[in-house]
Parts: sequence; structure tokens; C-alpha cells
Amino acid sequence: MPVDPKVITARYLQQSRTKTAGEVRFVKDRSSDKSEWGWGGPGPSERTISESFVFNAKHIKPLALTMRSALMALGHVASAYTRFTKIKSKNISPDGNLGGKGYIQKISDMRRQLVNCVEALSALTDTIYDEINAPHWNPSEDTMTPRDRDEVREIVEQAEAIKDDPEGWAEESEEEEEEAQEEIEEAVEEEFGSLPVAKLASRRVLLRYLEGNR
Repeated sequence: MPVDPKVITARYLQQSRTKTAGEVRFVKDRSSDKSEWGWGGPGPSERTISESFVFNAKHIKPLALTMRSALMALGHVASAYTRFTKIKSKNISPDGNLGGKGYIQKISDMRRQLVNCVEALSALTDTIYDEINAPHWNPSEDTMTPRDRDEVREIVEQAEAIKDDPEGWAEESEEEEEEAQEEIEEAVEEEFGSLPVAKLASRRVLLRYLEGNR
């Protein structure tokens, strides 16, 4: 059954929230506080979009890829913040600082930096998510190939899965990475002996070799 061009976006992008017309939002302007740069100032209440501008659906893909990458980053930053805040300063620093000459920071400032990163990435991904779900991306004609549609649908589904729990996704991803690395090291030791992995080749090269010789 052919896909209606007017619902290309609607079929693979579903809004996760609703907005009330005329909604008034009170946002604290923190743009003057340099320690809270992640929040910035309140954005415009509306946009001015020319009626002559054509929203070509093929440009949704790079937006979707950007959102997915930023959500991945958000998950890892959130995980880093959670782990870093559990570390007792007295156990890692006698003066409340970390780093060496030229890169010394207070531990309290580092925690604040991570919070800013989380907020900045959260706001960025929310903005892109709202954009690709906007009605103006419903094209008047089909400018995407079926393959592109499928790719975008998959990217957005992956992004939405991460968006549900970025930190949980990051922790699961890290666990899978560690397990994969352990499997590689065991396979390399079995194949080559106890030589360090780093002296042999990159992980990608090792994977290709092992996969080709199993």
C-alpha cells in the first residue's frame, strides 16, 4: 500500500507530549549567572516562518542523527555525574581540587559543570525533538526514498528509546562494551598467548581477524 506523502513524518515520528494553546511558561532567566551556563535565557515565544520556505523531508535525517547522538551524550554525561557525585572528596583530594598545572578545578565546580552539560544537552534534544515533530515537516510531496524513510524511522525509534532513560541506556551500553572487550581479550589470549591487546592491533582489526578465523 503506497504511503501518503502528507503523513511521511507522522508515521515514524510520534509526539511524546502535548502542548496547550496559549500556555504561559514562567522561566527563570539565568543568562547572567555564568556558573549556570547550561540554562541560558528563555527563548522566543514564537517563530517567524516564511510561507515560501519549503521544508524538504530529506533534511529530517541529519536532524534525527543529531538528536540521537546528543541523547547518547546526555546519557553518558548523566551517568558520569551520578558516579562523580558518589565519590567523597576526602578520598581523592587533600585540597578539594583535581588536575594539574593549567587544568586545576575545584571538585564542587566540576559537579556544577556536569549539571550544566546535562541541562544543555537536555534542552538541545528537546528542541530538536519538537522541531522534527512540527507540522511544517509534513511535506507536500514525497521527497524521501523508501530506504531513507526506513532509516529515519529507525534512527528516531532508537533516539526515543534512549530519551526514555538516557542514563540507563548509557550504563547498559558501557556494560556491553566491557563484556565485549573481555571477550576479545579472552579470544586474543587463546589465539596469541598472554600478549597485551594494545601491542597487537586495534579492537576493530582484532574483531575482523577473529571473526574471519572462527
